[in-house]
Amino acid sequence: MIQLSAVTKSFAEQQVIAATDLTIERGEFVSLVGPSGCGKSTLLRLIAGLETATSGEVTINQHVPANAETAFVFQDPTLLPWRTTYDNIRLPLELLGRTGAEPLAKIPAAIDLVGLRHEDARKLPRMLSGGMRMRVSLARALVTDPQVLLLDEPFAALDDILRQQLNEELLAIWGQRKWTGVFITHNVAEAVFLSQRVLVMSARPGQIVADVPIQFDLPRGAELRASGAFAAQCGVVSHHLRQGAA
Repeated sequence: MIQLSAVTKSFAEQQVIAATDLTIERGEFVSLVGPSGCGKSTLLRLIAGLETATSGEVTINQHVPANAETAFVFQDPTLLPWRTTYDNIRLPLELLGRTGAEPLAKIPAAIDLVGLRHEDARKLPRMLSGGMRMRVSLARALVTDPQVLLLDEPFAALDDILRQQLNEELLAIWGQRKWTGVFITHNVAEAVFLSQRVLVMSARPGQIVADVPIQFDLPRGAELRASGAFAAQCGVVSHHLRQGAA
């Protein structure tokens, strides 16, 4: 579904991404970890078509990125403050020209999917908690039924209990929708809990230095985090992360 072939990225004279090859199959959920400044967000933006590779090729479903098949969830919810929850979720449908009754009927379904209440649909962003605003951002991304969902540390600013809850809910949504997901995080436990594979990047210029398969059965619940097998898998990813940062 996602293919990177010898992709590099430089800003001015500084190389941020060294030559990188990557294949992500349709329906996979992959997390990306690495030291701060290694180019994780840049790599995600290359996949999204928000940045252009200096060399090499990026394709999604054998096409160039930046199409209606792809949705992006940023670290900040980036909601329009003058629009209600409903109207923020409606925004990508408007931008795609999907304003008929059938597309708009997906908005209440998206609200349900991310665990918001229908009375929240009339609220402005300032009336919502941080966790609720992130749910709106996720619903806005999902309302177009994307084939690829790209998430750049969406839960980084949330407390640990809410973060774990949203991890479980996100994994449940993926189980229903089976989009192809790429999730950036600094949290090794979060990456292991969510993913089928964890990709570890080196320090800048970033390269993928490890591809760790995560083979826990689905669905995954809170009890998994307390298991010895989970701790061991986190240890493996952390080992590669330390090596990549060296």
